[in-house]
Amino acid sequence: MDYEKIIIQWMEFEIPETLPRHQSIVLNHDFITTIIGPRRAGKTYLCFKKIKELLKEAIPKNNILYINFEDEKLIGSDAKDLDELLNKFYELSEINKKYDIYLFLDEVHIVKNWDVWVRRINEMHKNIKIILTGSSSKLLSREISTRLRGRVLSIELYPLSFKEYLNWGEINYDIKTLSNSKDRFKIKKEFKKYLTEGGYPAILTNKEIDSSTILQRQFETVIFRDIVERHNIKEIKKLRILAKLLFESVTKEISYNRLSNKLKSLGFNISKNTIIEYISYFEDAYLFFQNLKYEYSLTKQLGSIKKVYCIDNGVLNSVSFKFSEDIGRLMENLVYVELKRRGKEIFYHKKNYECDFLVKEKNKITEVIQVTKELNDENSKREFGGLIEALEKYKLKMGTIITKDTEKEERIKGKMIKVTPIWKWLLTNNF
Repeated sequence: MDYEKIIIQWMEFEIPETLPRHQSIVLNHDFITTIIGPRRAGKTYLCFKKIKELLKEAIPKNNILYINFEDEKLIGSDAKDLDELLNKFYELSEINKKYDIYLFLDEVHIVKNWDVWVRRINEMHKNIKIILTGSSSKLLSREISTRLRGRVLSIELYPLSFKEYLNWGEINYDIKTLSNSKDRFKIKKEFKKYLTEGGYPAILTNKEIDSSTILQRQFETVIFRDIVERHNIKEIKKLRILAKLLFESVTKEISYNRLSNKLKSLGFNISKNTIIEYISYFEDAYLFFQNLKYEYSLTKQLGSIKKVYCIDNGVLNSVSFKFSEDIGRLMENLVYVELKRRGKEIFYHKKNYECDFLVKEKNKITEVIQVTKELNDENSKREFGGLIEALEKYKLKMGTIITKDTEKEERIKGKMIKVTPIWKWLLTNNF
């Protein structure tokens, strides 16, 4: 491996311009910073944004090292290579000892024994601040935190929120007057695109390429780089068929046994345990999420049927074409991902009626949300019934119904029900 070439390549690298994100990297002397999220969500550019900030703070570029381990020159790297790269950096870069060293390791989870090396450097070199990125949710796990002795501050980065999407498009509005302003027509027009095309940055930065083409490539890369290669999957066709079934099941309840039976009916013999394993790989790669039914008993909760959601509506539409016209399910998927983006712990409620989302904070349900395209004579009993049932069960006074365009408040059975348009909800209560 040509360590010198890699370091010189960085020294000569011109840091590109970056667009704003709501998340930012805040460094702490005693902690390692990890940035985790799906592939191509913007983790690398968040690093570049931080590097530009450091340079503006008069930190010399000679004290900053950025390495992307998806570079073909670094394939097969291990902890020894990390040592050699750092040593070569010391040799070639005129480090100013008055300042700390900033070490950005992009997609570090690819490197064998990276965690042992990072822990050693963090313990032995207090002048080195370490920033790690990875497209594996395992970097958030307790296991990694334990290996790094709890010295981890994590940032989870998702595709663009609707607020960021508008910001990148330089579309201005005043949230206080939006409901009655003519700006709402412009916002609703942009929301229609966001609902179906999603929020991956590449959609906005590569407008000359069809969005579905970009997102299908994204899906293929996740399947092969983040799942097949990482987990050494041999039966790729079975994995793909399972992914197809999960795309078709988004916003619906899934059962591992039913999935196994469905696959068998299609001629694929795949056990329940293998299905559970494959779904965990999808979750690890930020392709799908499972939402649990809320139960007071953890055992019941883990054993219950789950609902499945997808990381991005654009990916969902580009891979599963039948979704494009199902506005209600697209809205529900979008609300789930937005709640995840906001760092919420989410469940769903189901008894006599169903309520789409329960938000839990400090072992208590604090918010209940129902999502429907519209309220009408056919669905009002079901939608209000699910919300009221959840409000009564968890002793809450107010709930939210998110619709495509309706805005009003109603009091039912002593409960305040706030009905709000999804495009407005996405622009309020952010983080």
